[in-house]
Amino acid sequence: MAQSALSLVFVYWLLNALDLTLTSWQVFTRPIVAAPIAGLVLGDFNTGIIMGAALEAIFMGISPIGGSVPADALTSSIIAVAYTVLSGSSIEAGLAIAMPIGTIMASFNGLFFSMYAGLAPYWEALAAKWDMKK
Repeated sequence: MAQSALSLVFVYWLLNALDLTLTSWQVFTRPIVAAPIAGLVLGDFNTGIIMGAALEAIFMGISPIGGSVPADALTSSIIAVAYTVLSGSSIEAGLAIAMPIGTIMASFNGLFFSMYAGLAPYWEALAAKWDMKK
């Protein structure tokens, strides 16, 4: 179980890093991509594909417009697939927990924005000094 959890943490980190650095916005973090990869890592690719398609239908229209904070599709996809595969429960049960998990994680991720905003004076001071190494 611990090996599966660490593998999924690596998948989450990799998909999030690739999406933010290589492709900009919402390519690798979509459920249609993340869920099959999570299923493949856990050894049940078929469940990953089925859940990825169903979760993509749920999260398809969710987008951060204005001040809204959408549910976190990447985290909920990986956790829902992990729950379904590792516990042996039905796909419907995994899909049922996806949206609450995504909503909770979006709220949790919002806490980091305040932390990053608090670090703005530090980054501005480094920029004023032209300190590129830091």
